[in-house]
Amino acid sequence: MQLIIAEKPSLGRNIVASIEEGKKDKLNKKNGYYEGDRYAVTWAFGHLFSLADIEDYSPLPEGRTRWSMENLPCFPKQFRYHLKSAADKKPDEGIVRQFNVIQALCKRDDVDTIINAGDSDREGEIIVRTCVSKAFEGTITKPFKRLWLPDQTPQTILAALEDLPDESNYDNLAREGYARTYMDWLYGVNLTRYATLKTGSLLRVGRVIIPIVKAIYDRDMAIKNFVPDVYYAIVSKTETNGETVELTSKTKFPKEEREKAEAFCKKYNESDAVVTAVKKRKTTLNPGKLYSLSTLQNTLGKKYKMPMEESLAIVQKLYEAGYLTYPRTNSEYLATAEQDKIKKVLQGVKKIGYPVECKFKKSIVDDSKIESHSALTPPYKIPAKASLSEKELQVYSTVVRRFVAVFCSEECQAEKTEITIDVGGMEEFSLKGTTITAAGWMRYDDGGQKDKILPALSKGDRVNVAFTPVEKETTPPKHYTIETLNNYLKNPFREEKASI
Repeated sequence: MQLIIAEKPSLGRNIVASIEEGKKDKLNKKNGYYEGDRYAVTWAFGHLFSLADIEDYSPLPEGRTRWSMENLPCFPKQFRYHLKSAADKKPDEGIVRQFNVIQALCKRDDVDTIINAGDSDREGEIIVRTCVSKAFEGTITKPFKRLWLPDQTPQTILAALEDLPDESNYDNLAREGYARTYMDWLYGVNLTRYATLKTGSLLRVGRVIIPIVKAIYDRDMAIKNFVPDVYYAIVSKTETNGETVELTSKTKFPKEEREKAEAFCKKYNESDAVVTAVKKRKTTLNPGKLYSLSTLQNTLGKKYKMPMEESLAIVQKLYEAGYLTYPRTNSEYLATAEQDKIKKVLQGVKKIGYPVECKFKKSIVDDSKIESHSALTPPYKIPAKASLSEKELQVYSTVVRRFVAVFCSEECQAEKTEITIDVGGMEEFSLKGTTITAAGWMRYDDGGQKDKILPALSKGDRVNVAFTPVEKETTPPKHYTIETLNNYLKNPFREEKASI
């Protein structure tokens, strides 16, 4: 019998339903697990184990429980795990009971293979691996396999059960997971205690929260201390042939040089402004890339004001329901090995009325741009509209619309226009615009693109100008938004350009 250990109950239920749907086994519900002739399926509740606290390594004198500088810093030679406790520090009965189920199943004589069905990432890898290691109290003495699921549809689960790689193939992923866990403990536990003891107030210090708080604080202080600087922009906004033409010079003047700015304007206004070129070309516009988690969160934050924490929770829920692929991905590309699966998904999408086709060009499929998981896409399973809440529908539809746009069989056609206006041989002004002539994929996901219509001018037309100094102020940095904070977390050392 093969024992499958899922990371959480919802995945366990999906695996059970898939096995029964595929008629691989009939599984009966027991206390904390399901059992059939070929498979037993149980689950953790996420992390059943947590790292031991400082006092487990460096205990204080008996009777003392308050944090102390005496056992700081703490650098364990060997990290220890124990079952997670309840809020009152007493053993959590539910966690203890479930681990006992896992341990008993692992040691049963009729269980010949154990399968790690943790989420397909570092954290999911070590959640189940730790449970199994603790169940055997050390060395795992039975064959240990991995169920790697990019999504939780029955088709994917059944296919993965037929091709179970050895768990040792994921040793490096586990090492990454444990290393991050240990670093978070060393950084967070030591510094949280130190900062709290030094200040007299609870100060939480963490690998993620501190850089975020510092970035927000620095930005707020930059805004608070910003002193605007006045400058003069040189602008002309007049009508020619009944069309408004606005020109802005690249030259700017400091606030103390008003007279120079006026003289500059006078010189331009006394010169002829002539359209020297009108270039028009038809072009095909490409859709945006498939979504990674961060780019999806940026879109949801901008369009629906949805906080990152909320959008992640919804994407995770949709993944667990089998409506989206694995959410924690930083890639916007698909893997070559997924092409057959994507073809089947496209067939399903086409049946519900979307004009899509198979096209696996480099901008869509690129193995070199994928670390662990490919871009977020819909799998085979399509939810009933009424089964999703309003926000779940917003998230799901956003992913589907981008998927349809990327694989749309109808191209988006546009006409790009560039008008060049020369003022007295002293400066050339370039006006650029785009007109959508055939919407194509843009009917499903416009990516924020809109028409920009230029005035109807022809080569040789004289343009009326009336340049004048326009007083403007430099602007402070903007407060972080969901999108800009997300971008900061991806590229913390990329400096933003000053606004003028």
